Amino acid sequence: MKSPTLLILICVSLLFGCGKDGRPDKVWQLVTGGITAAALDYDHALLASIDHGAEWWQLKPQRLRHTFRHGGNQEQNLIAVAVNADGQYALTADRDGIAWWETRTGKPLASWALPEIHTVALSTDGHWALIGLGDRAIYFSLEHGKTRFAFPHERKVKTVALDWKQRLALTGGDDGLAQLWDLRTGQLIHSWKHRGKMANVTLSPKGTYAMTNALLGPIRIWKTASGKLLHELDPTFITVTKAIFSNKEGLLATGHPSQGIKLWSVKTGRLLRRFTPSQSQWRPTASPILALKFSRNGHFILSATSDGSVQRWRMIKKK
Repeated sequence: MKSPTLLILICVSLLFGCGKDGRPDKVWQLVTGGITAAALDYDHALLASIDHGAEWWQLKPQRLRHTFRHGGNQEQNLIAVAVNADGQYALTADRDGIAWWETRTGKPLASWALPEIHTVALSTDGHWALIGLGDRAIYFSLEHGKTRFAFPHERKVKTVALDWKQRLALTGGDDGLAQLWDLRTGQLIHSWKHRGKMANVTLSPKGTYAMTNALLGPIRIWKTASGKLLHELDPTFITVTKAIFSNKEGLLATGHPSQGIKLWSVKTGRLLRRFTPSQSQWRPTASPILALKFSRNGHFILSATSDGSVQRWRMIKKK
């Protein structure tokens, strides 16, 4: 008689097809010449490039809806973009400022000059921004143009994340610290030290878990309530360029510079599946993953890569 654990592993393997490299079942080539930053909602992609600014693309049917540009310069030096949960608002950033946009009309709502911007995240309602700066991150009201909290670091803040409930903020810096903050009080909850500069941090939707990764370091999942380590994933050291938890917090998808996407079980820490970009003689064998999004029904993952394309990956096998 098979043990319950073995039965669970067999079911998971059948569901996700573990051990086989997945290929995208749909690819949208949206921007030629490559992109510098990307963000996704369920039906749209926001892609930033030096030549075109930030382009807001509808995926089905494929259509360029709006272009967001900073100033009147032809060359755009956008280094970060973000969209809120329902895709109503977008945020674009260069090194010296941010702009807040309404995606339905394409109109700018406001813009601000800020020093030494490195990364941005947008709240679920689209009215707050978490902005990584030279020696701190700030939680910034886009409606009022004011900083509510400043979260100090000793060096540059390169990666930030918010939970869906807007209760927690996670910041990662070149000081090797990933720090969890309370958005109701501005107080530090937990601080996790890493050996190298932080590459990526993210929070699960309800704020139950945090993922942290330093450059060429392990992928770690933490319990935010206790601050204790839940899993250290993968014995090999790797850099995460983007990560996202599934809506129900049971899965973690991690994107990498040249190794596609990995899908993990949050409960067990087990690698469920790899997704590998298609290779051809005309395109790079793998482009860094800049954005990830789980589909509404949980059957697919969307990704945006630095070559200016968006891919759809099937997680659930066709019946």
